[in-house]
Amino acid sequence: MPEIRITVHDEPVNQALNNLAQKVKDPSAAMKIIGEYMLRSTENRFDRQGPAPDGSPWAPLKASTLRRKKHSKILTEYGHLRGSIRYQLQGPFSVAIGTNRVYAAIHQLGGKTSPSVIVPKTKKALFWPGAAHPVKSVRHPGSVIPARPFLGVSAQDSTEIVGIINRYLSMR
Repeated sequence: MPEIRITVHDEPVNQALNNLAQKVKDPSAAMKIIGEYMLRSTENRFDRQGPAPDGSPWAPLKASTLRRKKHSKILTEYGHLRGSIRYQLQGPFSVAIGTNRVYAAIHQLGGKTSPSVIVPKTKKALFWPGAAHPVKSVRHPGSVIPARPFLGVSAQDSTEIVGIINRYLSMR
């Protein structure tokens, strides 16, 4: 499965991490707290329907999508994408947050879909590898999907991460 990696370069966070590195031999407990915070922040982004980490609003749903869906929540059909967000320690000073959902990349970055298999609309359903539900038709064959970034560090997240590190250090 292809991997997309977005690295955040944030001076206040980097300074706080450097301070942590100078004072703590094993910062994994602090990194877990940051991971938990970022998980909640990302889930809240789904709940609030944006904005992207840079503050820009998510593109609204097209009228055709709204007609097809049973609700108007962006990036939510069954809740699988939001429910798949996890964090993982990547080393003593690194935590990653992401999802194993293959379709997450097109929602994060935007692009044009190009399914390898188009399933005719019939009563028979196919199971795609890794699919949780049978697929009766491809919803976006060749559609342009706007970027709706849900992963990333917002200015508020940066402030909170620095606060987490400072509170962690003050308790030691």
